[in-house]
Amino acid sequence: MEYFKIYEKRGVYGLASIAFLVSGMLIYVFFRELDNMILFKWIPKPEFVKVLFIQLEPLFILNIIKYNFPYIFWFLSGILLMRFIWFNNLRIQKIYVFCFYICCFAYVLFKISNIFPGTFDWMDLLFMGIGAFLESILYKKLLIRRIK
Repeated sequence: MEYFKIYEKRGVYGLASIAFLVSGMLIYVFFRELDNMILFKWIPKPEFVKVLFIQLEPLFILNIIKYNFPYIFWFLSGILLMRFIWFNNLRIQKIYVFCFYICCFAYVLFKISNIFPGTFDWMDLLFMGIGAFLESILYKKLLIRRIK
């Protein structure tokens, strides 16, 4: 019986990873101009995307949702994916999650020197840090304590 409870938790990590990834993508589709995305320089932009676009008022909270939430959602999606893949090996899981942190923060920081395309924003780092902090608290409270 305990065997199934543990694997149900693993499944929740997989589903949550997909949900956060899709959420970040939907923010782009509904609220962002896709003309500047590198992806659409290589492939044509689907026509239906133009119909789905919603112009938001330039308010602070809406700008956070529009510009910073995709980063936190994709970041959380990656962390949850690492926890899903290496669910049974906590030591390896910690190493991969830490490496994922480093790669994501480096990606945002390297935008300062134009090593990676895009616009650097301190708020992206802040929200990624908040996401990492909240995910680690939930991970420790909900999963680690219940497995032991």
